[in-house]
Amino acid sequence: MALDFIAGCIGGCAGIIAGHPLDTLKVHVQSGRGSALECAKVLFKGGTLSSAYRGVGAPLGGVAGINAIVFGTYGNTKRMLPNPDSLMSYAIAGGAAGTLQSFACAPVELVKTRQQLATPGQGMPKGAWAGARHIIRTGGYRALFRGLSITIGRDSLSFAIYFTSYEAMTRGHQSAMKVFTAGGLAGVLSWVILYPVDVVKSRIQGDVVGRYTGAWDCFVKSVRADGWRCMGRGIGAVTVRAFISNGACFTAVAWTERAWQRILSGESSTKSLVQAATRNEAVRCDTTEYQYDI
Repeated sequence: MALDFIAGCIGGCAGIIAGHPLDTLKVHVQSGRGSALECAKVLFKGGTLSSAYRGVGAPLGGVAGINAIVFGTYGNTKRMLPNPDSLMSYAIAGGAAGTLQSFACAPVELVKTRQQLATPGQGMPKGAWAGARHIIRTGGYRALFRGLSITIGRDSLSFAIYFTSYEAMTRGHQSAMKVFTAGGLAGVLSWVILYPVDVVKSRIQGDVVGRYTGAWDCFVKSVRADGWRCMGRGIGAVTVRAFISNGACFTAVAWTERAWQRILSGESSTKSLVQAATRNEAVRCDTTEYQYDI
């Protein structure tokens, strides 16, 4: 479990850093601020990534807690099932992990979304903790968990797809390219299937004026105002981001696990050498003592 936690944290950070600019683009497009090209021009205006990385502190700060929940729940649930190596067990364990991590993920994503969409006049601070305090101060603690129910619906299903598809693609030999490709494709698959749910979640969490009363109300009003095509806005950016981010995440996890195994193997070799040397010293001492007695 300790290794799962450490590897998950490193992989999570790698995935966030690699994919955050495209995540910011996705949120802007989902919120109806223009096409992907129009939003990209605004975000990358001036030739810097500062606007594209706005709000990255919240997911990076929450990655340790979220991954502790994900990998702890996933591993323990899978081990408790009667046939832990079956793909159904991976799906059940992934669904359980997605459900529990939503309680930590929802407020983290809400802060991130508000900071990504913030304009200078709204007074939204840049830091993750400062952003959370601002939301609590202006809307109370319940405001921090806005969109929780739809986050649970999204993540319980997406994590089941995510872990099951990755396991199905990586059984057998796992080269670095295979791990990256399988992780990327698993991420794309889990995002594309549930993308309309994520659009609704982003709109609810980015709503600072109380336009929507709930997920269904947001869905109906969005379709009425922008048509059915709005449920697919930003899917191009999501596809690219999901492949890069999740490929980087799983590659970092696999690299950490292999590095840890090499460390343990080195420690085992060192212990064996020490034990052998100790045994030889004991034999030498016994022989010396025996010769002295003679």
